Amino acid sequence: MRTTDHTLMEQLRITPREIARRKEYLGFTEQDAKLLESMRPIIADNIEHIVEKFYKNILPFDEMDRVIGDAETLYRLKNHQHQYILTLFDGQYNEEYVHSRLRVGLVHKRIGLDPKYYVSAVHTLGGILRDIISKQCSKDCDSCLPKQLAVDKILMFDLSLTVDTYISSLMAETQRSQEALEKYAESLEETVAKRTQSLKEQARHDGLTGLINQHTFYKELKRELSKAARLNHSTALIYFDLDGFKKLNDSKGHKAGDEVLVAVANAMKKITRGNEISARYGGDEFCIILSAGNLEDGKTVSQRLCDEIKIATRGTEISVSIGIAVSTPDKSIDMNSLVIAADKAMYEAKKEKGFVIRIADPK
Repeated sequence: MRTTDHTLMEQLRITPREIARRKEYLGFTEQDAKLLESMRPIIADNIEHIVEKFYKNILPFDEMDRVIGDAETLYRLKNHQHQYILTLFDGQYNEEYVHSRLRVGLVHKRIGLDPKYYVSAVHTLGGILRDIISKQCSKDCDSCLPKQLAVDKILMFDLSLTVDTYISSLMAETQRSQEALEKYAESLEETVAKRTQSLKEQARHDGLTGLINQHTFYKELKRELSKAARLNHSTALIYFDLDGFKKLNDSKGHKAGDEVLVAVANAMKKITRGNEISARYGGDEFCIILSAGNLEDGKTVSQRLCDEIKIATRGTEISVSIGIAVSTPDKSIDMNSLVIAADKAMYEAKKEKGFVIRIADPK
């Protein structure tokens, strides 16, 4: 609900019945309204004195002085106070009157006048008005006390409306603050989740190539071998490094070396399927885990890898030495032994020049 779509009375749910009940709570009757109306001429004649005395009483307090702020604002406030006091004695205390009092409360809330200062100001005004009434009545004037009580009742009626406005404003501010806090918390939670996920990804992946790192590689290989044991299938491991990489690094610099590593990683991503896991083992060494892959799968993927790396590193003297090791249901190999076997086959391939593939000895 937008507040600008509703009046203050609608926002505070103040109906004509509610207005009547509030008057009943204070014992405010039609007779009180008539008494107040009868006093209007006296109040109008003394309005300047009343307003000046009111501000003379409240301005010595530093808090009041700071809220008012300057002479021009004080001048405007005095004019508003003239009108406010006179309307206390109009004799009409209907919905229009209530709405104007709610507006007074809202204005005081917006300028930062705390309720305790407003209450003290009402008390001060009441004392001044009762003094004026007392001076206009003779000692045996039977209507003096009822008139003073009528003033007290209308001031309390106004005060109750003002307090409601304060409470409503504070509740609205609290709700807005809560909504803002909830939105911030949601945003923060989303940011933390993204950062956490990002950190997890960074912990799992090599920063340069985007492939999983050695630590994650061993976790994935262990998981694949466990799955293979349960499902009774093979797991193939391709282990390779780049021949001529050190020479390229030394002659053309690390930037050129990094570009080759990225190109090789992209070639790996291009030739592998969704269930095949590519990793940068370290330096210029790489691995591919073929889930449910056998020896023939290893050879096929290795050949595709050689073809793609030739294209990716064209113009360089880079070649590839590849070792393949397979753990089968008939000859199961543990994680470390499988890596050692593939690594050994890779070093056998390095004895020859060019793009060479070697198979680990199954014994």
